[in-house]
Amino acid sequence: METRLLVRNSLVSLAAAAMFAFLSSVAMAQTADSPEISRLLSEAKSHAVLVADDAATLQSFTNSSLSWESHSAKLAQMVDHVNSLGVVNKKLADLKPQGSPWQQTAIDRIDPLLRDVAAQLTATMKHLKDHQSQVHMGPYRDLVQATHEYASRTAEMIGDFVEYDKAKSRAEFLQRKLELPPTVSGE
Repeated sequence: METRLLVRNSLVSLAAAAMFAFLSSVAMAQTADSPEISRLLSEAKSHAVLVADDAATLQSFTNSSLSWESHSAKLAQMVDHVNSLGVVNKKLADLKPQGSPWQQTAIDRIDPLLRDVAAQLTATMKHLKDHQSQVHMGPYRDLVQATHEYASRTAEMIGDFVEYDKAKSRAEFLQRKLELPPTVSGE
């Protein structure tokens, strides 16, 4: 009788262990990072850095004697970079369901920031169009400053997500290399 009880308890323990292993593998499969989303986040970072650099350059223009045409050309360049970032953002949105929870969060956070950058850029361009001779005056400088802040914040946030991705990948690589047990992630 005692042997049957031990065998039965052992079978229950084995079944529980097998179920735990299965559920862990299913959970890991559901939350695995998408390599394509990671690649697109890196691409988004590159575009966002270009937008932020453009905005910094434009801001320096407000302290120079450059003509409104120079400002207009830099704004047009920013529009191109923002549009490129928008194309990547669309691809990210399309792939969102395939991403891990942190990747989905990243995608959710990029879109509103990109919209803010685009709206601020549009306002700056409109002001320049309407007031070409006032590129060194307060209202235009304020718009350029705000554009720079939005662009910088967007580039920084996307960059932080890319760095998180790299750090997470590195930690997972070391975990496998060192043959450490899986950890429960609090994503």
